[in-house]
Amino acid sequence: MQRRVPSCVSPAGLARASMAAVLIVAGNAVSAPAADAQASLQLAPHGTRFEFEVTESHDSEYLGDTPSHVGRDGGLTVRPNVALGDAVYRTAGTEPRIVGRVTRVEWNRVSGSLEVEFDPEPFVRVAVGDEVWVDLNPKPVPPDAAGDR
Repeated sequence: MQRRVPSCVSPAGLARASMAAVLIVAGNAVSAPAADAQASLQLAPHGTRFEFEVTESHDSEYLGDTPSHVGRDGGLTVRPNVALGDAVYRTAGTEPRIVGRVTRVEWNRVSGSLEVEFDPEPFVRVAVGDEVWVDLNPKPVPPDAAGDR
């Protein structure tokens, strides 16, 4: 069966379109291994700290919002498993203390960086320049204790 070419397409235009389709397919074939390389990063072991400096503080950035803080750092060589509601800690002496809960997290795989926004716990002072941390892969919480977060 022979395909009819619409009269508005010239043979040269059809050849260019066919070449573009081949290049697009070839381009996808080349980029696929790069995507798989990102997926092959190992998950961070439980208890892996990601320390970062608080770089921004907001007092209700949007109408009806609550105060929040943002920090970021790089150097990730493992896949993070950070979720909304995870604890943000500050270590005083040898004891970690929860100072907030994650409200937004962004992983930039290309630069190996993580940006974390968190709401502070009540009556806890968090300032720009404070060093805080999150567990990159917290241990699973048992179902009966999940409501205690």
